[in-house]
Formats: sequence, C-alpha cells, structure tokens
Amino acid sequence: MNPTVNILLVDDEVRNLDVLESFLRSPEYNLVRAVTSEQALLLLLEGEFAAIVLDVQMPGMNGIELANLIKQRKRTQHIPIIFLTAYYQEDKDVLEGYGIGAVDYLTKPVNPQILKSKIGVFVDLFRKTRALAATNLALESEIKQRMRAEEALRVANNELEARVEARTADLIRVNEDLRAHEAALRTSEAQAMAASRAKDDFLAALSHELRTPLNPVLLLATESAGNPRLPAEVRADFETIAKNVELEARLIDDMLDLSRIAHGKLALEMRASDIHSTLHDALAMVREEIDEKQLTVTLALNAGRSTVLGDDVRLKQVFWNVLKNAAKFTDARGRIEVETLLQRDDGELVVKITDSGIGMTAAEIARIFEAFSQGDHATQSSPHRFGGMGLGLAISRMMVELHSGSISATSPGRNQGTTFHIVLPLLTNPEAAHVTPVLTRTATPPPAAGPEQAQRRILLVEDHKPTSITLVHLLNRRNYAVVAAGCLAEAREIASRENFDLLISDIGLPDGNGYDLMTELHGRHGLVGIALTGYGMDEDVNRSQAAGFITHLTKPVTVQALDGALSVASLRGQAG
Repeated sequence: MNPTVNILLVDDEVRNLDVLESFLRSPEYNLVRAVTSEQALLLLLEGEFAAIVLDVQMPGMNGIELANLIKQRKRTQHIPIIFLTAYYQEDKDVLEGYGIGAVDYLTKPVNPQILKSKIGVFVDLFRKTRALAATNLALESEIKQRMRAEEALRVANNELEARVEARTADLIRVNEDLRAHEAALRTSEAQAMAASRAKDDFLAALSHELRTPLNPVLLLATESAGNPRLPAEVRADFETIAKNVELEARLIDDMLDLSRIAHGKLALEMRASDIHSTLHDALAMVREEIDEKQLTVTLALNAGRSTVLGDDVRLKQVFWNVLKNAAKFTDARGRIEVETLLQRDDGELVVKITDSGIGMTAAEIARIFEAFSQGDHATQSSPHRFGGMGLGLAISRMMVELHSGSISATSPGRNQGTTFHIVLPLLTNPEAAHVTPVLTRTATPPPAAGPEQAQRRILLVEDHKPTSITLVHLLNRRNYAVVAAGCLAEAREIASRENFDLLISDIGLPDGNGYDLMTELHGRHGLVGIALTGYGMDEDVNRSQAAGFITHLTKPVTVQALDGALSVASLRGQAG
C-alpha cells in the first residue's frame, strides 16, 4: 500500500475548501487546508506536498503573488500549482500565472472528475519523482562505494605486488633451504618409522614381561580360593590375592592400550552387577591404606535398588580408583563417606564418594579426567607430592561412559575435600538381563580322575620356570600327563619321539615363537593347542587363530579360565 501524500488546498472561503475536500477525499491523500497566503507559506515550510490547489482571488496576498513566492523558494519551486478562479482574466493574466509556475487553470464551479484526474496525475508524478530520487541516492552511494572499493583495490594491488616480490624472494630462500634439508628429512622419516616399530615391539614385550610373573600367582591363588579343603579365612585371603592380581592385569591393559579404550574398542563382560557389593569389594582393596592412615569410612548405601548391567571388574576398578585417590589425598584421621541414592524417577543410581582431603581448585577440576593430567600437588613447588601417572581418573571416566553413565567431581576449594558423583543407569529387569558368559570361580575340587582323562597327554612349552612348574602341578592334579619343554628345539625333539593329545604353548620363546610350533605340530600330528602368553593385543589373538590355536589365553589367567580352555580342547580333540 502506497503511503499518503499531502495536498495543499488554499482558499479564503471555508465552504470552498469543504467542497474541494469532498471532491478529493481519498485514503491516499492527506488534504491540508490554508485560508490565507501566509498560512499556506508556513505549511509549505513544515511539510512536503505533491500539489497545490490555489484560489486566485484572495484578500491581502492573492494567488498569483503567493505562487510567485512559492516558485522563488528552492524547496517548493517544483510543486505543481492548479489555479482556481471564478472567471477568466485577460490573456495576459493567464500567461502571467503560467509564467510563474501554474500548471493549469480551472474555473469555478470546478468539475470534480477533472480536478481528481489532474491531482491523480500530479500525485503519481510526485511518487515517481521521490522513487527516482531514492534510486539516484542509492546509485550515488553505490558509485561512491565502488569508487572507494576501486581505490582500496588499487592500494591493495600495490601492496600485493610489493608483498609478492618479498614473498618470491623468501620462497627462493626457502626452496634453497628445503633442498638442503631433503636428505635430512628422509633420514628423519626412516628413523621415525623405525621408532614407531620399536615402540610397538617394546609395548608388546613390556606387556609380556609384566604379565608373565603374575601368571603363577593368579593360577595358584584361584586354585586355592576354590579349594574347600582349606579353611574359609585362608580361601578368603587367596580370593583377595586373586582379585588384586586380576586388577593389576587390568591396569597393565589400561596403561598399554589407553587408545583402544578411548576409541570404544574395549570388550566388556556385561552382566547384572550389584553396585553395593562392588563398592564393598573396592573398599576391601583399599582397606590397607585406610587402616594405615586411620581414616573413618562411613557407608550410607541407601539406594533401594543397586543392580546395573556392567562389567563388575571394570566398575570395581572405577570405584577403586576414586577410593584410592580419596585415601591418598586425605590426611591421617580424616574421613571418607560413600553414599548411594536414586534419581530420575528411580531410573539412575548415584554413587557419591566424599573425602575430607586436600580438595581441588576449579582449574584442577576442569582437567582432572584428562589422561596424564595431575593436580597442582604434582609440581616441584608444591609442599605435597603424591606421585602417580594421571591415568586412573581418565580411565574411570571412559569406563563409566562405556556403561552409559557419567562421572564428575566437585570441591569447595583447597583443603575442603572433594566429592565424586558416579551416575549409572539401573537395570530394570535383572532376571531377564542378557549376561555375557564368563568363567566364574566355584568352590569345587579339581576334577576327579577318570580312565579317559588319565590317558590324555599334554606337551607344555613355557620358558618362565615358575609358570611352568605351577602349570605342571595344576595339570597333574587334574590327571593330565604333562611333559614340559623350555624352548622350541626341546619341544620339537620331545614331539618327535612321543605322542600328545594337546599342546599348551607360550608365544614368546628363546629360540622362536609358539605360532610356528603350533602350525608345525598341527600339520604333522593333528594336535590341538592352547596359546598361553603375555602377548594379548588383537593382532596376537588373530595370529594365534591363524596358526591353529583353538584358544588364546592372555596371562595372567585364572585356573577357571584354564579349566574352561582344557574343556574346549578336550571336546575339539574328541571331535577330531
């Protein structure tokens, strides 16, 4: 809709103005009245008008004189004027009116249609003139902007040319430097690739060396923990040993394969787990530190439901990490509070672990769950240095997130304690939960002797003497006939003169590897095999399968895992 435009009506007779208004009344016009020439001049100073309808005969200053003043002013000289007169003057008067700017003469009484038509033409012209003026202003602005842009472009081109010249000189020098360093770069790349391979080899060897000494400990501990002939308190001690060795093996996995966890490739043994029971186990694992510092531990396990779907060992590791930190960073005779509660319509379990220790700053809280990050206490200038690698809480966060939960920390500040919140989704129907099959410890004696089992013979290849002795002992108790070898050459010599039903072999041996031995003995004698090794990377498992091993056990192993592997091997041997 077009905006209204002003039309100035000038006549000393009010009734004539009323008539003119009745002729020209329209929502598109704003009809402005003036009964004197002086009033008309004031109105023209205050507003903008598309046309003026002016009576010629007025007292004082007549219409001709008013029109003459209007045309002398720059602001109003282009406004079209229609003269109204009751009679025609002589031709010279008409010419005088046209000469000073009148665009038409209308004789009273005025024909309404003619007046409306003429005013419509002037209004349309007025609107087009204003639109053209706006366009001209925009065009002028655009031209000015373009001129400024052209000037800026010219300046930029000059600067660019200067910079290109300078850069060209720099590039010539850089190219010369690059040619000089190409040989060194190729050498560095070769060294980096060699270092990467060496790092992988070192990690694999380190994993093997760290795991191997734990293997006889875990085998004997799990065997004794399930032996009903031992007193209950002794079995409980062995159970504690086994739990801690298993956790140590988990920590070795985390230290050597943190990137695998971060990329979500960690396999979890998911089953229904009671968090209250897990918390009790985790507390038992840090009991020595708690007792040593005489810390007061308060348990408020008030959650009416506490079963989640999770890997119990991994969750225990999370709580152990937090509780161990709480004990480490709390002064003697301090306190630790463990509380459970439900939230979100009882759909989530919250575990709160609060200590009265050294607390944390906001900056420490912001980075506490980052790998290899430590608090300000780790700096040389700190009066408290607690050690550690800064992996525990980073791994805990990843573990909790793998269980679709969250972990966070809050602290009022230094020396005001810290609270950890671990939130886990509750298992809605524990009875119907899918449980990943896992080998669990049972309080049963070793399998009784049987005529078939007594005849089964095992070739054991293991260069770690304590592990070899332990395995021979445990396998003999299970009525297997075992011949042990400490290297490939010895194993080949024994296999050439004796028959065996099963091969149990380490992978890393002094004179070769177990993969080659498995391939050779399976092809020659049809032996089935169990790999028992400290090498537990994915590629190690794949190579075991390719070589013919039916099971890959990564040290340290429980006696229950060993029994399970023996059962699988027995079934495979009978099927073969």
